[in-house]
Amino acid sequence: MTLTPDSLQTERRTTADELFDKIGDDINKMRLLPGTKMSEADIAKHYDVSRQPVREAFIRLNNMSLLQIRPQKATIVRRISKSAIRQSRFVRAAVEIEVAHRACQMKGKDLFDDIHIHLEQQAACLEKSDIVGFHALDQAFHESICVMAKCEFAVEVINECKAKIDRLCILSLAHSSDAEQIYEDHVALAKHLTAQNEIKLVAAIRNHLNRLDSTIEYIQTHHSSYFDD
Repeated sequence: MTLTPDSLQTERRTTADELFDKIGDDINKMRLLPGTKMSEADIAKHYDVSRQPVREAFIRLNNMSLLQIRPQKATIVRRISKSAIRQSRFVRAAVEIEVAHRACQMKGKDLFDDIHIHLEQQAACLEKSDIVGFHALDQAFHESICVMAKCEFAVEVINECKAKIDRLCILSLAHSSDAEQIYEDHVALAKHLTAQNEIKLVAAIRNHLNRLDSTIEYIQTHHSSYFDD
């Protein structure tokens, strides 16, 4: 792991919260690969903490399908489930389409400012080949649409769905052509949203999410051990 014990924050948050974030981020950023074995004792020693907060963090990560706790055996980073990804994409599409409907009813040009700022920042990340930054802005872009539509409550649902595909996204974005395609999708989404063309906006959302199929096929071909089905 690339993080140090000193990086754990204690103010206002519990140690379990911090471990949950740190380990989860390492999994999602593919610093901990699918199938990697982990133990409470090793993590507790690494961060110089007791095993209790590690156990709590492991349980939460297990509930998010990022870890697989195996009694009497080592805990492992859960492999990627294609069926779980497809279920998450179905839920996300339903939510984002409803958000799009509401967003198209909103008035005021200033509402679109954050969306276009995120696009400018994403373009800058592409120029610098900053994949981690681009991925973070991808999430911020979709969140800004929820905020604009006054559907902040949808952010949590979308993020939960995205958490199941974050690892695929990181692997896919390693190829500049994939990142450029996502950026072009976002440009199209912003264009149709600004024009308040709900029909084209919904079609663009479906097209954007359906790209996951080719991503799964490519990654399974080159990293079959990362999948469990």
